[in-house]
Formats: sequence, C-alpha cells, structure tokens
Amino acid sequence: MTFSDNQRHVRNVEALLRVSQSLASEIRLDDLLQVIVEKAAEVMDADRATLFLYDESRKELWSKTTQRLEIKEIRLPLGAGIAGNVAKNRRAINIPDAYADPRFNPDFDNETGYRTRSILCLPLIGNGGRLMGVIQVLNKKDQAGFDEADGSLLAGLSAHITVALERARLIEAYVEKERMEEALKLAHDIQMSMLPKVFPPFPERHEFDIFAAIAPAKEVGGDFYDFFFIDEDRLCFAVGDVSGKGVPAALFMAVTKTLFKAIASRMGRPSDILSRLNEEICRDNDSGMFVTLFCGILNNRTGQFDYSNGGHNLPYYLSRTGVQPLEKTGGRVLGLVEKSVYGSGRLVLGPGETIFLYTDGVTEAMDATGNFFSDQRLEQFLAQAQSSPPRQLIEDLVKEVKVFSAQAPQSDDITALALRYLG
Repeated sequence: MTFSDNQRHVRNVEALLRVSQSLASEIRLDDLLQVIVEKAAEVMDADRATLFLYDESRKELWSKTTQRLEIKEIRLPLGAGIAGNVAKNRRAINIPDAYADPRFNPDFDNETGYRTRSILCLPLIGNGGRLMGVIQVLNKKDQAGFDEADGSLLAGLSAHITVALERARLIEAYVEKERMEEALKLAHDIQMSMLPKVFPPFPERHEFDIFAAIAPAKEVGGDFYDFFFIDEDRLCFAVGDVSGKGVPAALFMAVTKTLFKAIASRMGRPSDILSRLNEEICRDNDSGMFVTLFCGILNNRTGQFDYSNGGHNLPYYLSRTGVQPLEKTGGRVLGLVEKSVYGSGRLVLGPGETIFLYTDGVTEAMDATGNFFSDQRLEQFLAQAQSSPPRQLIEDLVKEVKVFSAQAPQSDDITALALRYLG
C-alpha cells in the first residue's frame, strides 16, 4: 500500500466513524433519510446521493430524498433501472459511463437538466437477509468514475446505514404502537361513555329495577345495551351485538345505537322499531356488517312487556314458576336484507319477575380446554340467582363466566342486562 493509499484508507475510516456518530444521533426516520444521503455524498466525494427504500408490500423501491434537486416521490419496480436491478439481484453495480449502459434510465436527467456520468449503487441488506433498500451515489468528483476503493468504502457505509434504518424503524414501530394503544384507550373511554353507567338510572321511579354491564374482549368492541323512557309509562331497552370485533365493530355499534334511540323515541312497537332500524342500517352498508338486536318495551303501570327480536340470543324470563327463554318471534339480523319482517311477542310481568338479556359472549366463553360456558350453565346459574336483585345477578354472572374461563383469553364481549318489575 502506497503512502497515498494509506492516507486514503485512514481518511475513509475516520469518515465512517463520523458517519456512524451522525447516524446514531438521528432516531426519526424522515430526518435519518436526509442525513444518510448528505453523509453518503460527502464521504464518497460524490456530487449527489439517493436512498431508495424497499416497499415489500408493493415490491417497489421508493425515494423522495435527494440532494439539492426537489422532485416528487420516485417509485421503481424491482428490476427497473440501475437501482431496481441492484435490488432485484442484490449485487453492487459500478458504472463509469451511465449513458453507455442500457440499464440506465435518462428520464430524471431529462426532467431536471442534471447530467449523470458515473454511478455506484449497492443493496442494503438487513437482518435475516431482508432487503432494506438501495444506496446510490452519482458523479465522483475530480475523477472519471468510482474505483474499487470507493466500492469498499460504500459497502462499509451501507452496513452503518442498514443498522441505523433498522433501529429507526424499530423506534418508529414502538412509538406507533404506543400511539395506537393510547388511541384505543381513548376510543374505549368514548365508547363506554355512550352507555348508561349510573345505577339506579331513575331514582325517582320505583316500578322497576334495572342493571347492565359490558366487558369488552378488546379495548373496543361491538356489544351494546341501552334503556330510556319513550313516554311517562313505557321504558324501552335493548341489547345488541355487532358482527366482528375491534374498531370497525365499535364504529358500527355507535351508529346502530344512535339510530336505535332516535327511531325508538318516535315509534311505539318493538317490531316497528327493528323494521325501521334495519332499513336505515342496510342503506349504504358497503361494509356488509350486521347486528343482532333484541328490543323490549315495558309498561310500568301494567307490567305488560312487548318485545321483538332481530336474530339475537333469546332472553330469559325469570318468573315465579321458574326460568325459561322467551317465545320466539322470528326476525333476521339487522343490516343484511332491507325489507325484513319482525314479529312481536307479549307477556305480563308480575311483581318480582325479571327479564334477562345477554350476548353470546356469555354462553360462548371458553375454558382452557375449549368447552363453552353454554346455555345449560347459564340456565342453571339463573335458576340459582332467580331471587337476586339485578345488580347482584349481573355482577355474579360476570364473575362466574370469568372464573370458568380463567385460563383462556376472553374471545368475545360479555354483555348482560337484567330488568325486574316491582309493580
């Protein structure tokens, strides 16, 4: 090695150390990309540099980071142009005369007036052999092209770039995860704020006692309950379960609950409420989501209870003589067929009798071996808790379900509502 070569080697090592320090100080990906192209051009004595990142989902390279020249985002399929060829074959390319190489695309030069002479381009390979992108430097200063030493220097630089990119992406993913968790927590708080939570909800009314609870399987879910007076004597209440889970189900739940209350406030029969609600949900329902819903109206003076069911689990009637499901009224889930018919059911509650509503998150809760809580266990529980007031009945049931499925993750929302007529 000559003295000149030795000097160049020392300079290159020092340059790599400086670049490593500069890259280590940047954790935001957008800022890091700019530092990379600036330092790559500086260290390589190149006129400019471009960093292409690999978009695995689209099998493309993309870049919007350049030096001095402002351009729109560039996207290249694998195999297209010099950078695309390097990414596809995962091998470096050193071109002393760009216009003499058939792989070179002069469109960028024609658009900007820039003149590309020499090109040195390397793939960026991360952990596990994963393609991260391509680093490209153009027009070696004071030389006709890039030599072998330049290739070694850029290879050393690419190792630092790859580490910095992987670190920045990990940090960005962590920050995004934290941001998402915070957003989901806020969404949970907003969703829960839409449900009645103050019990007793009508302290001045002594004709009935009501209690409800919901335990989402995720931060947000698709179950809901609601109750409200539609006139002085009649209390309307419902339990629903939207198809799916997570944010989409929560948004659909919010729309359904809002529509339900608006429609129920001006319609007197549960079957009419479900029919109208179904029409509204079907309209512009491009998502194809649907909801099961049970709706009941209790006359607090007479105990008359009218109800209609849209594909939901049949509630239980806790009468003086025992526990039995309500009679079927027919009616499909809401949101699938716009012109659907919903039947009506009626019974008269005596003092001390209870109507119990729930979602399938109760009966389909699983234990560690995959066994369901089941309708049978629910009926046995209700028979034993028949005399319990609504709050105790619901709270004891939720505990019972969670004890049953203690060793298994909760797979669905658990929602229940109990209304006892006091006369």
